[in-house]
Amino acid sequence: MKISWGTGIVIAIVVFMAITIATVIFMINQDVDLVSSDYYEKGIKYQEQIDMENRSQRLKDNVKMEWSGGMFEISFPDEFDGQILSGQIFFYRPSDSKKDFRLPLNLTDLKQYIPVQGLEKGLWRVKLNWNLNNKDYYYSETSFILE
Repeated sequence: MKISWGTGIVIAIVVFMAITIATVIFMINQDVDLVSSDYYEKGIKYQEQIDMENRSQRLKDNVKMEWSGGMFEISFPDEFDGQILSGQIFFYRPSDSKKDFRLPLNLTDLKQYIPVQGLEKGLWRVKLNWNLNNKDYYYSETSFILE
């Protein structure tokens, strides 16, 4: 069976249109995780965030975060000993916002241990906000769960 050049052009156009439509449908159905859902509100408060980070950097010792033995450990410097800290810990998963979660800051001897058995392996950004003497502080660290 022989196909004429006119029929070949029509077939090529139809195939091209089908591929284009399939690509558009595929792209529309993809999840797009933005940095955060309240991006604009956070942008307005960005200077406050910078002030909190600067305040945290001026501490004598930094907050320490580390993974060990199936636990995530947050350790505060000794200069906070005997003081009441309040705040929260935010686990941010850049690849999937549905896995993000928050925990209240609940220290014992300036440390908090968080089990990581249910967390997916890979990149996590841990953000820590706390308040001491009516001053807000912020510290974040990017970590990988390998266990």
